[in-house]
Amino acid sequence: MEFEALNPHLYAQVLDELELIPSTKPYQILFYGSRERGDYHEDSDLNFYLVAHSTDQMKSQFIDSISRALQKLEDVAPVNMIAGDADSLRHRLKISEPGSVQLLEASSVFFGEGIFEDLKADWEKWKGREIPKSDLIQYLEKRIRFFKQQVTRNTKDEIAQLERITTLTLHIWALQNIEDLTHIELLKMDTPDQLVPLFTNLYRKELEAPIWELLELQTKVRRLKIDIRWKREVSREDIHETKYKLISLRNDEEFMMNLWA
Repeated sequence: MEFEALNPHLYAQVLDELELIPSTKPYQILFYGSRERGDYHEDSDLNFYLVAHSTDQMKSQFIDSISRALQKLEDVAPVNMIAGDADSLRHRLKISEPGSVQLLEASSVFFGEGIFEDLKADWEKWKGREIPKSDLIQYLEKRIRFFKQQVTRNTKDEIAQLERITTLTLHIWALQNIEDLTHIELLKMDTPDQLVPLFTNLYRKELEAPIWELLELQTKVRRLKIDIRWKREVSREDIHETKYKLISLRNDEEFMMNLWA
């Protein structure tokens, strides 16, 4: 773990607060992303993944308490936390879903013990297998449908929705068009700063015009996401233009109807 990216004093304060949060089952918090790897830049945020039992996740007070504790680190950079349970994460690992691959290959334990270690043991058994492309594509398409149907509450939600749909669309294209994909490539696909270079360098010969445009759109959405997290002004015109471009590239009339319903 890169303590330089966290601030050791703040880290100790957060741990003390997390120790006092009651839970039905043990939970862990994983630290991942560029701040954990050490290759971050001034616009990088802090990414955490909460692995908790579903009974605890259903308690808003539990999630809110953890979020408030992590917010102390906002003095370093914007904090982003997502949550899931061990069973769902294990299922995602079985199908080599890129986000879960990143968590098991490129994260460290920020708080707690036991869960991640068990998942790591399972992953070591599975990672040598061939990537189950059809199962993974089916899962990613389901995730796209989920994000398409989301009702966004604010600009931050809108940008996050566009970013996830754009990223997942690129993941599916790679699974359908690149024969010898590796788990390292899947990990890079879920690493924002590495996704576009991966495609433009390694898959250059396979790329067609719409995918080049989608990669340009990914870069733009990534910039919007960074700006909104750092509370910079974001143009509504840029967001609408990005929506129309994504809809056009995906040829997705249903998505258009959902976005402006």
